[in-house]
Amino acid sequence: MPPKRSNSWPWSRRKQIWDPPTALDLILDSPLRALMQFIYTIFLSLRGAPFKPPRNKPKVKVVCISDTHANILSVPNGDVLIHAGDLTNNGSVEEIQKQLDWLASLPHREKIVIAGNHDSYFDPKSRLAEDNGKKLKFNNIHYLENKGITLKFKGGRKLNFYGAPAIPKCGGSNFACVLWCAFHPISDMSADFSTIELRHHGRIVSHSKQTS
Repeated sequence: MPPKRSNSWPWSRRKQIWDPPTALDLILDSPLRALMQFIYTIFLSLRGAPFKPPRNKPKVKVVCISDTHANILSVPNGDVLIHAGDLTNNGSVEEIQKQLDWLASLPHREKIVIAGNHDSYFDPKSRLAEDNGKKLKFNNIHYLENKGITLKFKGGRKLNFYGAPAIPKCGGSNFACVLWCAFHPISDMSADFSTIELRHHGRIVSHSKQTS
């Protein structure tokens, strides 16, 4: 366990790498990015209330799961199913394919998957030797790795999703998609801020901006 630190936020460091970064963490990691985020926050506060779709439009239910580790679970129904990583334990094509087949069989209209650190196949550096040259069948599943997608729903509704593993450095060479640093410049890469951002060992972030 990491040593306890002062709770005098924002001028303290976060207690562990998995916690959301404090203001001091952001400044020390990248002063320029911290400044841009501060300016963007001010801009959001000045533009008024966030966009809200009319009540007469149908709702979109988003269901998010993660860390199933080769298990098959009961999943609530919805319009979108997100698996935010760690489908498996050993990251083999065989294990991943079984999880993809299970997800594809579920009734959700749209399914999205991102990789977790245990999903070794998705990162060539951590891929098992016996899986080189093998391919996965995604069927009706959208796999997002540092890219986005726009999905359409009833009533003309649209949602943008941007997915990236964004896993802080941890584990050994068999861990997939591990970054050298604690922060991932995901917001810098997603051009449209009316986006639901998906990360493993992170959080789901929804930016509202005239999403219909």
